[in-house]
Amino acid sequence: MKQFLPLVLISALILSGCKTKQTASFDATFEKQLQEQFINAKEGDVIELPEGTYTLNRSLVLDGVKNITIRGKGKDKTILSFKGQKDGAEGLRITADGVVMEDFAILDPKGDCIKVQDATNVTFRRLKVGWNSLHDPKNGSYGTYPVGCTNVLIEDCDVFGSSDAGVYVGQSKNIIVRRNHVHDNVAGIEIENSTDAEVSDNLSENNTGGILVFDLPELPKKNGMRCAVHNNRIVNNNGRNFGVKGTTVAEIPAGTGIIAMATNFCDIANNEISGQNTIQVAVVSYLSLQKPFKDSIYDPYCGGISVHDNRITRGTGNPDNSVTFGQLFIAIFGDKIPDVVFDGEINPAYLNNDGTIKEDQKICVRNNGNITFSNLDMEHKGKNRSSDISKYDCSLAPLQEIKLNQ
Repeated sequence: MKQFLPLVLISALILSGCKTKQTASFDATFEKQLQEQFINAKEGDVIELPEGTYTLNRSLVLDGVKNITIRGKGKDKTILSFKGQKDGAEGLRITADGVVMEDFAILDPKGDCIKVQDATNVTFRRLKVGWNSLHDPKNGSYGTYPVGCTNVLIEDCDVFGSSDAGVYVGQSKNIIVRRNHVHDNVAGIEIENSTDAEVSDNLSENNTGGILVFDLPELPKKNGMRCAVHNNRIVNNNGRNFGVKGTTVAEIPAGTGIIAMATNFCDIANNEISGQNTIQVAVVSYLSLQKPFKDSIYDPYCGGISVHDNRITRGTGNPDNSVTFGQLFIAIFGDKIPDVVFDGEINPAYLNNDGTIKEDQKICVRNNGNITFSNLDMEHKGKNRSSDISKYDCSLAPLQEIKLNQ
């Protein structure tokens, strides 16, 4: 186990005595010692972060060293601030397998808080990551940002202020996101182009959109599938959209609960979805964005989506008409947007020879209480739009439990 030099420990004690102010001036000695710990780390090391609030000017980087634990004294006790960062974009950047990060905070980096790329066995635990200037388009895109990873666990974290998604997992597989508090982001939680994910027991509130399960074109890994969204509280996500123009999340209307877009085999069950002013659940194809794409093997449709046994109530405010999805819904429904909306787009490959939908590709909506529903029938420009929810009273085979093998 590596230890800090006495000078740094003395500095830590002094700073911890002032920790209630959550401020600290730049300490070049502390930063140098910490950078050296990351550079000189050996497989199996534990990098201990002392209690206190420390300002850093450069990204922390861990590259290629396996099975490292980075551990603080608590997410409100060990605070690494990158306010005014001069070098690098991320607060912490990792390209190494078997990394565990727990019990510290990373705040106000120039770019993303923690980016982990192309790694296996990654744990984010009891972290506080975000930007103190809430709802600011100058904030970084992502709080926790594993991309191209396998066996990802994100649990018991506090994530806020992201201009894209607070908890984001992209192009990854075998994922558990649980018991996190995500708030004041554009998207609270986003699972994108990923396979075998479980999102459970999270509180997502005061974001623009609560939970997004997306699949996008033109990415190396595509056609994500099998995401379980269970036992979450998705409440009062009516924050204004401060996303960067041109990004997909910039099209999400304030007041959105859950959107499943262009994904397959997603089970949305036993959630509290309440208080959103625009829409509680939307199941839509990528075509609904009306954006062209050239990806020949990308599937822009949803199939095998089940929305069941949720507690759904809408908010009392007005829907958001400032972005594409909101404008679409308002143009059709005015201020009485249904609780659950399906855009009606179906991939012809999902059909049997007689024109019926294959059993595993159905859209099922059942046992969600006294909700309103609409199939927009966008394929035929709304000609056969219907609010008959009985046609979607079906069930799909349950998804397998996620095992991380960590």
